[in-house]
This record gives sequence, C-alpha cells and structure tokens, in this order.
Amino acid sequence: MSDHNENKIQITLLALLPPLVLLGAETALFLLPPDDSQALASFIAYFAFAVLCCQLVTHVVFSKGEICNGQRSRLVRANLFLLLYWIGLFLLGALAQKRYVPLALLIGAAILLLVTVWQQPKDDERLRRGILLFGTICGGLGVLCYLAILWNLPRQDWFAYSPFSQLLLGLVLSAWQLRLSRNRLQGFIALLPRLMLLSLLLNALYSVVVLLLLHWNLTLLPLSTGAFAGYFALHLLLAALLFWLISSRKTLDLAWLSLLLLLSMGLPFLLIYL
Repeated sequence: MSDHNENKIQITLLALLPPLVLLGAETALFLLPPDDSQALASFIAYFAFAVLCCQLVTHVVFSKGEICNGQRSRLVRANLFLLLYWIGLFLLGALAQKRYVPLALLIGAAILLLVTVWQQPKDDERLRRGILLFGTICGGLGVLCYLAILWNLPRQDWFAYSPFSQLLLGLVLSAWQLRLSRNRLQGFIALLPRLMLLSLLLNALYSVVVLLLLHWNLTLLPLSTGAFAGYFALHLLLAALLFWLISSRKTLDLAWLSLLLLLSMGLPFLLIYL
C-alpha cells in the first residue's frame, strides 16, 4: 500500500511538472519583459497554443483511440492538471493593465475542452462521442482565437509566436501525458517523434517566409544576428536529436521528453531575450 501511494504521488508530481514549468515561464515573461516599459502593461501568452495543441492531440486519443477505461481514466487525470496553467494565465491576464479578449476566449475554449474530457462517460458510447464532438468544436474555436492573436501582432513578433514551434511543444507535452498514463497505443506514440520533426521543419520554413515578408516590406528587424543564429542552431540541434531518436528507435521516456521540452521552450526564449 505504501509503495502504491508513493507511486501515485510521484505520478501526480510528474503530471504537474510541465504546466508549472510553462506557467513559471509565462509569469517570468510577464513580470520581466525584455522591454521594462511593457511590464504589467499587457499580456499575450507565449505557450497557450502549445498547451491547446497538447489537449487536441490527447482529444484525438479519446475520440479515436482504442483504449480501455483504465487508460482513459489515467489520461483524463493527466489532462486535468493543465487546468492549473489556464487558471494561471487567466490571473496574469487579470493583472495586466490592458485586457486582451482573444486570449480570454482561447482560455475559455481550452477550459471547455478540458471539461468535455473530464465529463465523458465510460459506458454510453453515443453520449461520449457527442460530448467529445463538442470538445472538438471548442478546440477548433481555440485555434481560431490563436490565429486571430497572431494576425493582430506585429510581423516582427510572428517568430516568437510561431504556431509550428508551439505545435512541436504541444506534441512533446502530449507524449509526456501518454507516457505518464501508461498508454498502450504504441503505434501512435511512435508516430509522435516524426510529427515533432515535421513541425520543426515547418517552423524553419515558416521563419524563412516571415523573414522574406519583413525584407519585402523593408521592415527593420528588432532582433540581432546572434539571436537568429542561435534560433536556427537550436533547430539543427532539435532536428539531429529527433532524427537520432527516430532512427535508433529509442523509447520516448520522460528523460528524453524533459530534454525535448526544455529545448522546444528555448525557441521563443532565444528570440525574446537575445
């Protein structure tokens, strides 16, 4: 019984780790922005789309995956810990001098998505599919809210808020939850590193396109050459790591996922502070 309780506590702490790390990063970026004049002025979360992507990936597992009720319950519990991140974002937004409606709508859509996952019945298949369909609609609205946020940002900020780098981070978070919940969808879990590599390649292409757009419009880049060099060097490091994990058929355990989590979070940080 003691070993069981210790294991349960360990799993809970590991499930709490990613949302707390992301929320800590958001809080630091809010309180200590690169430009001191922006402190407490406004708040647009850097990692909200990543957490939403994580929820959508696990939502696919709930909707389409052939999993038993035990696996479903464990994944639901892991998913619900993301609520801490969204509550934290809401509080940070409330502290800001300017309220940003699209972010508030995104937070609301993500929380509704969590509620549909939490309230899905285990026995009534028809009702479960209906509830999960509503969750899919909520997730889609959240994606539209993020695209609205991105579109209204200055193009210089499109690098740090790249949807593809956030998708990469979201895939890492979903792999973390699937591993922690002891999910047996091995084929799907094995597909995740390939999707991460694809997201990374798309992010590099996206960054080049944004650079060309800025050059075409004769927009002065606010970032140093060193920041861009570090940014694309991190792309190469992540690509090499993911390619090695795929080619050597390494299991994505929590140690590798921790490294991928930190490196993926580093992509926007390099552009914000360098």
